[in-house]
Amino acid sequence: MIREETVKLIQKYGGAVPRYTSYPTAVELHAGFMEADAISQLENLDEKEAVSVYVHIPFCHSLCHYCGCHTKIVSHTEVISTYVDMLCNEIRIAASHVTAKIKISRIHFGGGSPNYAPVSDIEKILNTLRACFFVDDRMRVDMECDPRLLTEEKITALSRIGIGRVSLGVQDFDENVQKAVHRIQPLEHVQDQVKFLRRVGINDINFDLIVGLPVQTFDSVRKTVMETIKIRPSRIAVFAYAHVPWMKKHQKLLEQYRFPTPQERFMMQEDVNTALCQAGYIPIGIDHYALPESSLLQAQSLGTMRRNFQGYTDDVATTILGFGLSAISQFKNAYTQNSLDAPSYRKAIDAGRLPVAKGYVMTPIDIETGWAIMQLMCYSQLDISKCPGVPIAHEKLEELERDGIIRTNGSIIVITQMGKPFTRVVASCFDPYFQAENYKKEGRHAQAI
Repeated sequence: MIREETVKLIQKYGGAVPRYTSYPTAVELHAGFMEADAISQLENLDEKEAVSVYVHIPFCHSLCHYCGCHTKIVSHTEVISTYVDMLCNEIRIAASHVTAKIKISRIHFGGGSPNYAPVSDIEKILNTLRACFFVDDRMRVDMECDPRLLTEEKITALSRIGIGRVSLGVQDFDENVQKAVHRIQPLEHVQDQVKFLRRVGINDINFDLIVGLPVQTFDSVRKTVMETIKIRPSRIAVFAYAHVPWMKKHQKLLEQYRFPTPQERFMMQEDVNTALCQAGYIPIGIDHYALPESSLLQAQSLGTMRRNFQGYTDDVATTILGFGLSAISQFKNAYTQNSLDAPSYRKAIDAGRLPVAKGYVMTPIDIETGWAIMQLMCYSQLDISKCPGVPIAHEKLEELERDGIIRTNGSIIVITQMGKPFTRVVASCFDPYFQAENYKKEGRHAQAI
């Protein structure tokens, strides 16, 4: 039974707040950032520092009604192959502006459903990257996968071209939930695909689960977690469902069903946390869990874990080159985002231009603020004496301390165990954009709880 004090905290702090996978957040990117700005960032890359690559494959074979991603539904893969040709040209255009001999240390395929693409297309992208940049022999290639589109044959082929880690979009094993969200995915099929992955040596496997989906119950969530524990993936991400129908109109289809209340979502998350910890998983950040031998946990212990648009990562690269429709690139002092619509993307590529739609150049204070928020999101604490230039909402922090969400010891702020679910709220106290009186919070971010 949830305590009355917790209910009051949820009511008080459970509103819209950024997820802080970046700082400034993506809503601050603007169209005043031009292609010339992006070219300048590429020209100034430092060859001494590792660079990662994010490749966006924005296609799925079926629309999941909870989805908040930039994706398109296509019935055949010829469309994807045409898109991949354009994407490879984008890589070549970007490489023509890079003067340094940069080293690619990691590649991440996201989507959409990257494994919907023919393996030959994924291989074409990898070969293009190798032709344009120096690729580290120890480079790791990660891929987000829809388990429904995996087979033993496809897994073998993906392993052959170098895929070494996969993240499976499981979400929920309950049949009623799957029907409601339009994603039928039998438990037995997922179990089989994990066996095939391990058989070819892909043992670094992540499961994505979602709490807060329509018709979920405490019992259904508990059963999903217990089945997940039996399969024993090395990592588990437990995301809170973000209902943003003003951005993703298809989510309105879910409103015919009952959603868990904020209080129920909170308790479901607590149940999940208890079950995973009892099974030997270690909590990481606000929504990730890892087995003790996981490289992510090792990065956390070394203080090298980071949070970016892909979530928590052990990738030490501070520069991420994003390729594909809507992809975001992250530089030391800037973000750039590609066009979100296919005609504009194609027009730019055909003209030999970078398909930049918007971006943001960070100030020194932005960079310092981003570091402070990263400490809170990754390690649940911050020494504010190390970021003297960061604007802080002190009154809000004092209120959070009175409510037991944080405690302070001199210049050290620590998020309490009770306060962990409100980590994003604590981080927002260091975000001047969010604290601005004229900031339109509703309609821009998901609920904290």
